[in-house]
Amino acid sequence: MHGETMQRGHGGFVRRCKRGTMRHHRVSRGAAALALALAAGAAQAEAPFSFAATPGKLPKDVIPLLYDAHLVPDFGNDSFRGSETVEIEVLRPTARIVLNAANLVIERAAIEGRGLARQTLQPLVDEAGQTVSFQLAAPLAPGRYALALSFRGQINREGRGLFGVSYKAGGADRKLIATLLAPADARRLLPTWDEPAFRARFRLTVDLPPSFQAYSNTPVEKRETLADGRQRISFAPTPNMPSYLMALVAGELERAQARRGGVEIGVVTTEGKLGSTAFPLAATGDLLRYYNNYFGIPYPLPKLDQIAIPGGFYGAMESWGGIVYNEALLLVDPKKSPEGTKKLSFGANAHELAHQWFG
Repeated sequence: MHGETMQRGHGGFVRRCKRGTMRHHRVSRGAAALALALAAGAAQAEAPFSFAATPGKLPKDVIPLLYDAHLVPDFGNDSFRGSETVEIEVLRPTARIVLNAANLVIERAAIEGRGLARQTLQPLVDEAGQTVSFQLAAPLAPGRYALALSFRGQINREGRGLFGVSYKAGGADRKLIATLLAPADARRLLPTWDEPAFRARFRLTVDLPPSFQAYSNTPVEKRETLADGRQRISFAPTPNMPSYLMALVAGELERAQARRGGVEIGVVTTEGKLGSTAFPLAATGDLLRYYNNYFGIPYPLPKLDQIAIPGGFYGAMESWGGIVYNEALLLVDPKKSPEGTKKLSFGANAHELAHQWFG
């Protein structure tokens, strides 16, 4: 984009204007820097990823394999209740399980599996370290177990963890919820191994008002009506991924959609803004085709949503299969938006879509 640079910051894409400094850089300086970079790259290639060697604060003797999580938002009290069963694998004998949790109240915990009868666990919360640990009477043998947790947390006012956005549509007050989990705020939504080295699958279910639509990393797998009139929406399991890439957006939302290369693409907005989705939807299709060719690896998920919300944070977050934007960065009104808005939308779209291949 002319006169602008794009830089990853907390929560995704931010815009920073240049002040004309680049015109003062001499060509020789640029050539020298390029030569130095090439020499350094030739001298030392990046080592392959190693889970054991990747730095982190959490112990690595227990790893998550699958989070089966259920969330119940309470919009009146800006809070939520949750439960999850985490399939874990113990790699080395240990009597202690440590994972991340921040501003969550752990109400119940238990473990069972591999010949181990169900045991109730007592949480030991370290608020400063943003962890919760469980001490067992005897070490767990290597193998797979099920860790079951019940908890509650807050729907935040700022773009951190699970947050709420109040807005008006059709002259009425509305509210939606969304997530912003990078760099380390998945722990405010679920107790998780919230470090990028830990990769697991996520299977999410959420209870919502009947008028709500919900979007996550993967397509909706099942909808059912509950006895109290709410709906329960279940999403298909994700591939293995770090916790910060998980996404959930729910509200009275609309979606424009198309198919490109076997992938369903969509642009999601609040009510009354579908007329501003044509440009980003077409750009998404073009960019998807371009990146498939550029990386030589087809986009691996069955759907890709670009989700525009009217506040909560300024920027965008590359959650896998469900990219979340402040709507000012994505939507283009064909009657009112200047050419610069198209450039900003396309640049943000291209930036976030590229992250779908490398996190």
